[in-house]
Amino acid sequence: MTPDEEKIQSHNRAPSALSSGMPEARDHDALALLRRRDERGFDLAYERYAERIFGFLVRLSRSRALAEDLLQHTFLRLAEHGPGLRANSDLRAWLFSVARNAFHSHLRARRVAARLEASSLPEPGALSVTPESLSAVADLERALASLSNEDRELLLLVGVEDMSHAEVSAVLRVDQATVRKRVSRARARLAQTLDEEGSVGHTERQANDRVR
Repeated sequence: MTPDEEKIQSHNRAPSALSSGMPEARDHDALALLRRRDERGFDLAYERYAERIFGFLVRLSRSRALAEDLLQHTFLRLAEHGPGLRANSDLRAWLFSVARNAFHSHLRARRVAARLEASSLPEPGALSVTPESLSAVADLERALASLSNEDRELLLLVGVEDMSHAEVSAVLRVDQATVRKRVSRARARLAQTLDEEGSVGHTERQANDRVR
């Protein structure tokens, strides 16, 4: 295990002390330290973003084990390339971009392996049937999981990470007009999925009531 991997492993075991809500005021300090190859810059970046990126990757990949691997990859890249970042870089966009690219690289590798083996990719694990008592949050998570990877990552970046269209544009490397269109379509598909699931749930509840 390299020194950078050992540092990340130790961070994974340490309690998180993240703050949220306000703009990333400490990013300037983190970038300045990273550019000087001061390990405190890495510590600041990890403290601020590791938990958020991990949550993004878990929802995107639907696998905690894969999310952990991709998180480690993301911060290994920061350890490697941090000194070369510009002083005015958007650290959050950079990290989320690396995490997202790592996920899509993983998908491409799986597809290549599947083609070589002349077999199709395995389907994601089936989601368990939600009982009536599950909250709206669980319904939303299930609806998100049913969307395409593109729709899901857009809604996670905008809805969960509260990124602006400009920030999402930097992560995805597309213009803001395209981001606005994709977000609008993703939200519409999510709303349709939630409506369809709500209708199915209502019909099932009526059927159960009749049985009782």
